[in-house]
Amino acid sequence: MRIYHLLSLLLFLLAPAVQAAVLAIDYGAEFTKLSLVKPGVALDVVLDKDSKRKIQSVVSWKRDDRVFGQEAKAAAGRFPDAHYPYIKPLIGSTTIPSLPLYPNPPRLAEDGTIVFQHPQQHPLPGADGTDTWTPTALLAHQIAYFRTLAETLAGSDGKPETISQVVVTVPGWWNQYQRKAYRDALELQGLTCLSMIGEGTGVALNYAMTRQFPDYDPKTGEGQKEYHLIYDSGAMQTTATVVAFWQESYLPNPKSKTPINTTFVDVLSTGHEDIGGVNLDLIIRDLLLKDFVVKTKKSDVAQDKRALAKLDKEANRVKHILSANQESNVNVESLYEDIDYRSKLSRQQLEDSLEASASLFSKPIASALTSAELSLDNITSVIFFGGNTRVPIVQSAVKSILGEQHADKIAQNVNTDEAAVLGAAYYGAGLSRQFKMKSLDVTERSQEDFTINGEVFFARGSGLGQKKSVTLPAKDDIKVEFAQGGKPILLVETLNVPAALANFTSPEPVVSLTMRLDARGHLATVNAVLVSNVTEEDSSGGVAGALKGLFGKKDKEAVEETEAADDEKTAKKDEKNKKKQPEKVALRFKEHALGVKPTSGEEKRKIMSRLTAISSAEAAKTAREEARNILEGYLYKLSSLLDPHTDRRALIDFSTEDERDAMSKLVATTFDWLSDHAETASEKELRAKRLAIEKLEAPIVIRFNEMQTRGKAIEDFQQAMFAGRSFLLEAQKNTTAALEAAKDASPEKPVAPPKYTEEELKSVEDLLKEYEVWVDTRMEKQVKIEQDKTKDPEIYTKDLNERGKKLQSTVLRLLNKKAPKAPKPVKPSPSSTAEESQATEEISSTASADDQKPTQTADADDSKRHDEL
Repeated sequence: MRIYHLLSLLLFLLAPAVQAAVLAIDYGAEFTKLSLVKPGVALDVVLDKDSKRKIQSVVSWKRDDRVFGQEAKAAAGRFPDAHYPYIKPLIGSTTIPSLPLYPNPPRLAEDGTIVFQHPQQHPLPGADGTDTWTPTALLAHQIAYFRTLAETLAGSDGKPETISQVVVTVPGWWNQYQRKAYRDALELQGLTCLSMIGEGTGVALNYAMTRQFPDYDPKTGEGQKEYHLIYDSGAMQTTATVVAFWQESYLPNPKSKTPINTTFVDVLSTGHEDIGGVNLDLIIRDLLLKDFVVKTKKSDVAQDKRALAKLDKEANRVKHILSANQESNVNVESLYEDIDYRSKLSRQQLEDSLEASASLFSKPIASALTSAELSLDNITSVIFFGGNTRVPIVQSAVKSILGEQHADKIAQNVNTDEAAVLGAAYYGAGLSRQFKMKSLDVTERSQEDFTINGEVFFARGSGLGQKKSVTLPAKDDIKVEFAQGGKPILLVETLNVPAALANFTSPEPVVSLTMRLDARGHLATVNAVLVSNVTEEDSSGGVAGALKGLFGKKDKEAVEETEAADDEKTAKKDEKNKKKQPEKVALRFKEHALGVKPTSGEEKRKIMSRLTAISSAEAAKTAREEARNILEGYLYKLSSLLDPHTDRRALIDFSTEDERDAMSKLVATTFDWLSDHAETASEKELRAKRLAIEKLEAPIVIRFNEMQTRGKAIEDFQQAMFAGRSFLLEAQKNTTAALEAAKDASPEKPVAPPKYTEEELKSVEDLLKEYEVWVDTRMEKQVKIEQDKTKDPEIYTKDLNERGKKLQSTVLRLLNKKAPKAPKPVKPSPSSTAEESQATEEISSTASADDQKPTQTADADDSKRHDEL
């Protein structure tokens, strides 16, 4: 299976849809791991309500309560019939495991669907007559719990954040039925599956997050790939996945100096066997059961569901002890008929019992290597994943197939529980622009052949995320059957071929059917089109096309004239070519699921209705219990405070005797009512009872709070009044000074007007006078009752704070007001300047003339005096 998803490209393509928090889910047969992808939240696993990093993959009912996780696991001993473990191997399947795993075994319905009968002693809210659950519906129950945990973590201030997008891991060998059933469960909870990657792929991504790999160029074959085998042994399956890693570097553009490095992760093959930790648990349980029967002669214990549930729990505990020790004590209290069971079990006993099937733990390694056409010599390391890899007998099985030559290749360098979900979360983060991620190209491949009418269509090893078309004869309506691994999965039927042929004019019509093997491993129809099977030669091909390709850039310039001259001919040819375009007629088609019956739309609506009814009932019950607990706690607190001998005297000191009597009577009455109606009262009734008592307590609480806060409020108010008066006095002085300066101002030398208007200063002055009268009146009365704590105050903190803040904001607004600027000086106009200059010149000319007159007279006299000369 192959995804060709370059994560750096997906940052651009998918980012608009991936902006909110994303939940990664690694759903296992026994345990589930969750991780949240959100800015500001560390990439780590999500804890369950018991602060566990691993969540039990189970849903149970305790009487009428639906429970999950560790609580659900613990409920199996008391309510085995409403306990639903190990749902994963039943998803999208019609085969029930032969192992005795289910206290309430499932059965096959008439339509071949696996169903669980829900016990009548555990009634469901909003019952619609349906008393069965499908594996898909039970998985949807658990997904609802996972989502609640993640939304609580993603939220802030106690308010959950809605999550609607998920990235999930599935076994790489899962078929279309199983993947579709998982997606149906997600859709039942309103979740969008952004991606569905293999569990081995998740581990590989986690391994690649912080490591460098050798360079390799697929085009030239230069360099080398690094091959690793991921060995995953879980609760019910053991899987081996062969993965190739390498790195490519390229420059984004010729001017770049720093290359971009991309790590490629290519999942080549997988092999798997249906054996895991549960097989060990059952072997240990059988050993303990036989030992108990031998010691007590109570053979009927094998039919007691509660006794078997207790032995299951003890067997799992013993298995973990034997993983590190040679022997373990066994201790089960009141196992059967009040008989306590105590014994011992050795690791050797377990290994002897498992000897016949131990080789199955190593078989997936050989299968995966054969499919990848590799040998152990090509493998760099064998990476252990899964809790069952801690068991010595499993490690021994792996070492036996590796041999002494390759035994040192076993690596325990990833978290055996969390690597898959952290890898999935890392992949989900790569789908968002909100994170700066290492560039990764992930390739997954189909692990089985997809065939069409018996012929291979998508061969084993084909990459996911690709399309392929097939040509079929166009006669009557066509029915095509697709299979995966030899099992029918899909029937595609065209609906209107004869009608389309009636209007089809091109020769040799055929039907082109295009299918897509999407990134989630789901085969679906893209389209069906009626086309002609005759292909015309491209006019740009042949000799003319070849000659045209011989011209270089300069030659192209030489032929531009010829091409321009042929424009008109070309246009005519283009018009003809338009008419010769291949004729296409879209056909209607319909898909029919084959094999395992999928969940229909009507069934989804019914399941969603049931799930919604359960969720609503749980929410109402939670709210009612919260209201009851609050009321009960409130009653106990008041009873203590009303006790005359209590050390906390506030309630007594600030209340009158009549008020205390009224409260005591109401508290006693409410206690009596609660003892009779605690289990049946509604949330509304419980809240009403509490509000009735709070109404009596409220005046007392006000007096106490006012006594605590009034002194500080008065002090703050007085400071605000002082600041207001100081501001008003300074502002009035500045205003007076500005008005005086304005009297001596002229247009040529103007001055700035006052900063504050008379109206503004008047408003401050009026506010100060009003507040002064108000506070003096109230304080005069308050002083008289200050020593009597049972009196309601005359002046309240709230009123003081409101008036102080209003005065403060008024003064600050004026202080922050920008001071007005002085107007620009008035300059003399050009005409007046010319007139002044002319007047000055005339005055100067007159003065000069007067100065010259005596001189001229003197000269005239001199000429007369010497006239005779």
